[in-house]
Amino acid sequence: MPAVVYAALGLLLLVGAYLLRIEWSRFKADRSPAPPPSPEVAALDRWNAGVAMLIAGISIVGALLAWWASTTFDAASSLDQQALQQMTQYQTTKAVQDSYINLGARLSEAFQEHTVAESNLYTQAGWARKAGNLPQALQLEAQARVEGAEERALYPGFVGYWASLPNAKGDVGYSRAHQEAYAYETVTDLRTLDAEHVAALNGSARSLRAKGQRILLAGALLIMAVFFLTVSYLGWKHRRVHTLAPGVLAMAAALAVLVVAGIG
Repeated sequence: MPAVVYAALGLLLLVGAYLLRIEWSRFKADRSPAPPPSPEVAALDRWNAGVAMLIAGISIVGALLAWWASTTFDAASSLDQQALQQMTQYQTTKAVQDSYINLGARLSEAFQEHTVAESNLYTQAGWARKAGNLPQALQLEAQARVEGAEERALYPGFVGYWASLPNAKGDVGYSRAHQEAYAYETVTDLRTLDAEHVAALNGSARSLRAKGQRILLAGALLIMAVFFLTVSYLGWKHRRVHTLAPGVLAMAAALAVLVVAGIG
């Protein structure tokens, strides 16, 4: 689409410049006031026919610009919606994963209470055996097994983020920072839908919206060109060049704006 619009508007600009050159030559040769030609005479005049065709061509290009601007704004709106959806999805996913991490932190504390208690009870049972107090040792071992059963009951409650295995003293490790880093590496939405990704989509949407605004500006300049060309077509002969020139300049400005829009 941009290439077609550039080529068409460039061709129309050349036609406009050619008609301006013809009218400027006529104006220099004869500046005396002259009324507009009659419809019969205007229909046979090549200059009038050229201006009429130029106005028609600009109208067609203006319609193409309206379609181009509409599709550009639609694309920007789609990116805005995509950014909003992905931001919502990211926040939802992060909230779910954070809840799992928080749950793991709470469970790890409760889990460690039982692992430490179990380790201490087995240590005390060993001391009791060495001291020859077998009944106390058996009682302590039974209590340790109860603590172990409590541990096994808690362990299935971890969802996605688990505490480390207990060491010799029963201590377990659970680092929130480590779990968050693990979540970022393993959960795709956290890695691909983060704030930088959403910001990139918003930036692309702003760029497209600015491009659409430049296209609309070019369309407004073409409307201005049509106005001046129409006044030149209907006006007095000795004034044609004064209204044709602004029309051609408006076409040139529209083409320049479109080139900037295409580059942007």
